[in-house]
Amino acid sequence: MCGIFGILALRGSVPSVSLERAALMLEEISRRGPDGSGIWLEENALLAHTRLAVLDPSPRGAQPMATPDGRYRIVYNGELYNDEELRADLLAGGHVPGGFRSACDTETVLFALSAWGKDALQRMRGMFALAFWDRLEGRLLLARDPLGIKPLYYHIGDRELTFASEPKAILAHPGIEVRPNFAMVSAYLTTIRTVLGRNTLFENVLAVCPGEVVEFDAVRSRIRADVFQPAVANEPDGWTEEGAREAVRAAVEDSLERHLRSDVPVCALLSGGLDSSILCALAAAHEQRADRGPIHTWCAGASPSPDFEHAARFAEELGAVHHEVPCDGEDFARDWPNIVSFLGVPLSTPNEVAIQQVSRDLATKGFVVAISGEGADELFGGYGPAIESALRFEADPGDPRSPGRYHLEAASWTPISFKHHLLQEDLWRSLEDDGALVAFYEEEFDLCRREAGAGAHVGEAHLRFQRKNNLSVLLQRLDSATMLSSVEGRTPFADIGVAELAERLPFRIKFGAGTPEDPGASLGKEVLRSAFADELPQGILRRPKASFPLPFQEWLSAQAHHLETSGFSRAIFAEGLRREIRDQPTEYPQLAWPMLNLALWGENWWG
Repeated sequence: MCGIFGILALRGSVPSVSLERAALMLEEISRRGPDGSGIWLEENALLAHTRLAVLDPSPRGAQPMATPDGRYRIVYNGELYNDEELRADLLAGGHVPGGFRSACDTETVLFALSAWGKDALQRMRGMFALAFWDRLEGRLLLARDPLGIKPLYYHIGDRELTFASEPKAILAHPGIEVRPNFAMVSAYLTTIRTVLGRNTLFENVLAVCPGEVVEFDAVRSRIRADVFQPAVANEPDGWTEEGAREAVRAAVEDSLERHLRSDVPVCALLSGGLDSSILCALAAAHEQRADRGPIHTWCAGASPSPDFEHAARFAEELGAVHHEVPCDGEDFARDWPNIVSFLGVPLSTPNEVAIQQVSRDLATKGFVVAISGEGADELFGGYGPAIESALRFEADPGDPRSPGRYHLEAASWTPISFKHHLLQEDLWRSLEDDGALVAFYEEEFDLCRREAGAGAHVGEAHLRFQRKNNLSVLLQRLDSATMLSSVEGRTPFADIGVAELAERLPFRIKFGAGTPEDPGASLGKEVLRSAFADELPQGILRRPKASFPLPFQEWLSAQAHHLETSGFSRAIFAEGLRREIRDQPTEYPQLAWPMLNLALWGENWWG
């Protein structure tokens, strides 16, 4: 796991920053790779990299990495989980003259792209963000894994493109002005998302979308973007519950085993819920078979909490070495503004603070890789109440809203209808009732419905919408919080192999039709529960979704003064309501959380 950065100028030009300045820009993401760094500059291309050595920590894995003839060069952030298979294909095809020089998956990706071009991306199973430079053609490829596990951003200037793992590194460029994207500021108030499609909170700083490749031609000054991972249609017929159960178990076991590959210590996050317990049970058994000793597990959150009880009890059953990291109001008040300052963006969910704290703790104990359970809910229908609400919406012919508008309103922190009270009048008028935000949600849902296929259950499009929107936020949260402590978070459920299987399965098998106690309701993820019923105690197997709760509402007051001290806050929020939230933040937590995050964010950039 690493941080990547670079600047590509038009052919005949040179990057507009010196090597010394580029090194300072790279320093903004140094915590992503404390084990080494490298900068390469030739003619119009500058590539830079910070390294967290997980596979082959020797100098042979250093980046930027080049092919022997010097034509191709790469900076790569990620892990390739089908490395062995791709290496075999490359060697069999004669694409690696002289053989591989390292055991690092970066070398595999480099030769795959040099041999197969963009088609290599469809063959890669893993989490990744990369920049691949073809010196001969004068072409740079930026690409990101299909689920969006690893981030990548870019800025297009007059004569050059700047890219990085985080916006802060791009915005350290002396020629790039730091300006807020007010349409996204408003969108954040409603969605607590810092990225929507390609849009970020910073004007002219764009995100590479999940499963997208952005190609920049430095000779002809052209840029184009394409999706490289085609959608998998739902298969409503042909699946039995037993067949689905066996397929899911095999896919998750295979993914977990691949995610455990590492040359540095690996541990697991254990909340005591279904998803993390499945992974910890499989990881404990795998480590025992490999004679590597007991797995170490970590639980974080507010204490006392049922999470701690369930996690500790199950860890004991597994024979794991278990650790707890309680988070209280004092911890939260200290770490929240610090994280915003380090990342340069607001937080998404309050849980990001607890994830950062547990990452810091496990890093101090020598662990570099942490297995985490993100993805199971979005792929297998884990949000029972939300899915049931969506099905009621679909069954109501009198509801005039589009499905996209329904989802936007169902999950709103700050409702669109309230913003004329909250935002300064001129600002709200310029945003045209959040037209861009509404259009994005409507287009995203329409795409999900088309991808699901004509014969799919009506709930399938809603489940895919949750995967595209909810999961991207959770994966971004995990990446940001873990990388602050130079820890690599790995997500075996959020794996393209598991995801493609889940999207093929019928909705009825994933979500389920109910429980013995209440046949009219489902806990969700029924195929996942049945697939691993033999591994888990009933208390965990039938435990409802808890969503990693923190009583953040009680902890908002410590930062409420930023609504006044932040000039950005005073510039965008209406005075009367701003002061009311400042005085009573715990009474309006759905408003106060995004408002205070924007106040902290704005204070860091504009005072």
